[in-house]
Amino acid sequence: MNIVFLGSGGFARELLGSVMKSGLRPRAVISGEDRPAGRGLRKRPTPVASLAETGGLEVHKLGGPRDRALREVISRPGLQAVLVADYGHLIPGDVLRILPQRFLNVHPSLLPRYRGAAPIRRALLEGAETTGVSLMVMEEGLDTGPVIAREETPVLPDEDALALRNRLALLGASLVVDRLPLYLDGELAAEPQDESSATYAAPLRKEDLRIDWTLPAVSVHNQVRALAPDLGAWTCWRGKRIKVFRTRLLPEARGLRAGELRSIDARRLVIGTGEGDLELLVVQPEGRKKMTAAEFLRGYRPESGETFSMDEKGALDFRARKGG
Repeated sequence: MNIVFLGSGGFARELLGSVMKSGLRPRAVISGEDRPAGRGLRKRPTPVASLAETGGLEVHKLGGPRDRALREVISRPGLQAVLVADYGHLIPGDVLRILPQRFLNVHPSLLPRYRGAAPIRRALLEGAETTGVSLMVMEEGLDTGPVIAREETPVLPDEDALALRNRLALLGASLVVDRLPLYLDGELAAEPQDESSATYAAPLRKEDLRIDWTLPAVSVHNQVRALAPDLGAWTCWRGKRIKVFRTRLLPEARGLRAGELRSIDARRLVIGTGEGDLELLVVQPEGRKKMTAAEFLRGYRPESGETFSMDEKGALDFRARKGG
């Protein structure tokens, strides 16, 4: 197949890598410009551009879909399709019309569910039991185009955003390899989405990262895994923020108040919620690296009755009571 790949982020990188392993090498890859990142803020390529360069593909790093170079690449003779994933920009209608019905998007949800920017994290936040990936024809609307094929998969109980993203990328690559040729040969038709079933996966807000311990344990657990392993759901303790990256639901409650900490056998750390308890497995105190619960207990020695709080003021209450 003669295609161009258009993408930037981690999902697109995993998808492209799997597609290339199948033997399908895009004629060219279009991605975003190098941006400052990491210590020293050195300019670095996007995950997709980095992979494409390593793989010896033709790479174009553009400022956005209005860049003239994009039109030049997709106007080349013989191009069959533009495959888009995790690009980060809406593609305007005049660009889509250069190759009608051949701008195809791999979206990590079962459309029309979770249209928008954050389908993987929103599915985890909401505790979805199933999700999937869709291969669709792009329109000017946000993920509204007709769907060529879908692949459903269960969401595993302790799966975080990275693990689910990588599994969905593998499923998406299979759709591309197996179904895209059929669509391009006219053997597979795209079907309109059911607008009555559409939902929107909005970008994350600051408040989505803060833990409310009065919520049920399962809700906090879903929040933690939706934000892991990179962003981290945060709470406050002893006047500073602490991020939580991994938790485990416990079958029995221990009568703890919401946010109250209790250590078990000097290795395990349990916290109360509005309904049920959670075991904290991996945390990151402010200014420190990620650590296991056992490491946290050894280093910080939380006292009986201490609680995690939703804000810095609440987190100072314990120190005030102790005269600290």
